[in-house]
Amino acid sequence: MILLLTQCFPPDHGGIEAAMGHIARALHAAGEELVVLADHIRGGQPEPGWPFPVHRFGGPRLWRRFRKARALARLAPDAVLADSWKSLEALPARTPRVVVLAHGNELLRRDGRRGARIARALARADLVVANSSYTAGLLAGLHRHVEVIHPPIDPPVAPPRAARPGLILSLGRLEARKGLDMVIRALPALPGARHLIIGEGPDEGRLRALAAECGVTDRVEFAGRVDDAEKFRLIAQAEIMAMPVRREGNSVEGFGMVYLEAAWCGVPALAGREGGAADAVVDEQTGLLVDGADPLAVQSALARLLGDAALRERLGHAAQARAGDFTWRATLPRYLSALGRSPAGNAWNSAG
Repeated sequence: MILLLTQCFPPDHGGIEAAMGHIARALHAAGEELVVLADHIRGGQPEPGWPFPVHRFGGPRLWRRFRKARALARLAPDAVLADSWKSLEALPARTPRVVVLAHGNELLRRDGRRGARIARALARADLVVANSSYTAGLLAGLHRHVEVIHPPIDPPVAPPRAARPGLILSLGRLEARKGLDMVIRALPALPGARHLIIGEGPDEGRLRALAAECGVTDRVEFAGRVDDAEKFRLIAQAEIMAMPVRREGNSVEGFGMVYLEAAWCGVPALAGREGGAADAVVDEQTGLLVDGADPLAVQSALARLLGDAALRERLGHAAQARAGDFTWRATLPRYLSALGRSPAGNAWNSAG
């Protein structure tokens, strides 16, 4: 039995929540016996009809941790996959093979007591799976066994490409590190360009105010949260996926699955060099990498992409060809191997 030990799980929204939901479904589809121990649903949505057991734990953190440890000991799995080092603190003293995911952000603050907690927690894992080369670098000195496995996408059949001239699309939780303010600041110098923003988050108010300040309110659309089908339909309409990420204090983008979702639809990406985006976007091959903290660099790259249809087509085709390497079907064998399973014998591969 594989046990998923996680604080973050659907139907709550977020990157880690989505990733843990995808890996749970993929492991189940591969024929693995699976049980999920997750925190309570924070968003108020009903529990989905999962095809595997999902046990929820509420209450204060220490109480949740104690109850999870007791449930884990009772279930006696032969492998545990944890969403982050914080979940490892719920492990009982004797636990079989343990694999933990590392995303990047959670490793930036390592001073004082927090640093000691991270080190103690990671010491309980047999393997740390980093989402990018950047995150693997942050783990230097913290663990001897680190493997980079990029977070896979679980896309539908790519919708027909129907690019709208001048459409720049941004997708994700609205936070300062995403660099969407740089895209808005570039719009006055990009006549005919429009910016469609999909997602919600704490930075929305500032971005709306910035659009007004720059005089481009009529060229910036906030679409809010959309379902997967609508998301991919809108991606297919964009000429560029723009998320010129940068580091903001202790916040950084560890990888960036949205670049791969755009690639799946044949859309080239503009990404920031900071963090793990360089693993998702190959500079001058599947998109462009810039200094996301430099407004002129972002503006120049956007102008170059918008003004060169042949470049967009070349980058988009290459991105789409590469995106297949990041699907669950392509990546699941590596997760199974990390968990001590035989990738060749799983039901998904046998059926495929």
